Amino acid sequence: MIEQHGWYFTAPWDAVPIRRGDALGLRAGADHFADLLAPGLSNNTSDARWISIISWCLQWSHVAWRSAGGGDLSRRDDQRARYAWLRPLELLWVARTLVSEQTTGQLRGRRSVKRWLDGIDEGRWLPNFAMSPDQFRRYRQVGTYGAYRVVLRTVPGLTTGDGWTPAETALKLAGLVNDSLPRAARLKQEHFENGTKWGRWAGGHEARYWVERGWHGSCATGGFLPTPDDAIRKRLPEEERTLLEPAIFAPASTRRVTAEVLAGAKMATTHAELCDALAASTALAAKVEPASLASLPDFTRFADDAMHAMRGVWNAINHDDAKQSPDVEKLARSADIHDRLDRLREAGAAWLRAPGRSTFSHEQVVTRLAEAMQAATTTAEQLRVLSRHHVEHGGGRRWFREQAGKLVPLVADTGIAATDYRFRLRPLARLAAQCGVANMNNALDALSQQEPDDEEADAL
Repeated sequence: MIEQHGWYFTAPWDAVPIRRGDALGLRAGADHFADLLAPGLSNNTSDARWISIISWCLQWSHVAWRSAGGGDLSRRDDQRARYAWLRPLELLWVARTLVSEQTTGQLRGRRSVKRWLDGIDEGRWLPNFAMSPDQFRRYRQVGTYGAYRVVLRTVPGLTTGDGWTPAETALKLAGLVNDSLPRAARLKQEHFENGTKWGRWAGGHEARYWVERGWHGSCATGGFLPTPDDAIRKRLPEEERTLLEPAIFAPASTRRVTAEVLAGAKMATTHAELCDALAASTALAAKVEPASLASLPDFTRFADDAMHAMRGVWNAINHDDAKQSPDVEKLARSADIHDRLDRLREAGAAWLRAPGRSTFSHEQVVTRLAEAMQAATTTAEQLRVLSRHHVEHGGGRRWFREQAGKLVPLVADTGIAATDYRFRLRPLARLAAQCGVANMNNALDALSQQEPDDEEADAL
């Protein structure tokens, strides 16, 4: 008997650079600083209440998964089967929030869920929360669990370290969430011991199970909900904070020190000025290698000006009357483009003088763009430098490229501006405010900007 081998595809989602984008190849540098300043978080970990809610989702989806025969998480297929029981609960919490007439906050997939709720009102059953098969599959990456998985895996007490199995703190948070619900919406262990034929629901019908049998009071109003936008700076209830603060902001932890430095930077009015305070902090220098943050201020200013230039060029391309493929020389005559590129050249010169640049492990791509901009003496040459760097070093889908003397767009104009490179400071400041670490209002004002990735998630 001849043994046969074959390859099979186990990860049906796009690679991170394609999903997230990295217009200038600077993400590795941004992630380096983010890991120093806010380890264990992500740019989308922005509402501590969702940590409580996801803890509840983990507890009860774990019960259902185990009841259906699950027990092994060592393989990708096993994790996919585990997530199939979790995903409907995430979406039912979005539904609960919309039914409660709250429309703001981190409600990923709310457009599809709204269509699903409208269908129920009209007597129509729309499977998988009105999502297409591809949207339902992608929710693992763009949904709420995907946004908080790093926290769940790295913060002690939330899971056993696998990101799936709830540990002591998560179980206590889950209890708080359950107790906050109307009595009819609370889940109990005995709900899962009623002779359910689990084989009927596993393998593609998990969403139907939760909607039809598993959580009858899922859309009952009242109890905990994700935090609305206008309350994101307010402290959570004391009993909830008592569990979350020591987990996320343990005394003397790097996350706590970073939050305290941000809170203490009372004169800072911009993201870059907060980075100045972080780089100058002796308290942070005691937590990380003192020289490791030296180049942070110059890096963030250069990255910001580079993205400012990219957005200006993209806007000019899409508002040009020459079939959206304007000549480089024509674009170079724009005063706005000239000013943006001139700012980038100045920031590049500052980067080349930056202290600690030579010891920054991701400096090569930054330096390459800075040096090329210094060598380009005309606006047209600088445009070509920026375009060439974008094509050669950018990650994800390219925006445009030079072709026969024109800048040709490569993706559709969605009207959504690409965000700057950031280091998880805004989500960290939000969590710190909710957990009562310090008054984060000034820092949050300075950090105010559109959050990465939320547009894709909310568009589902």
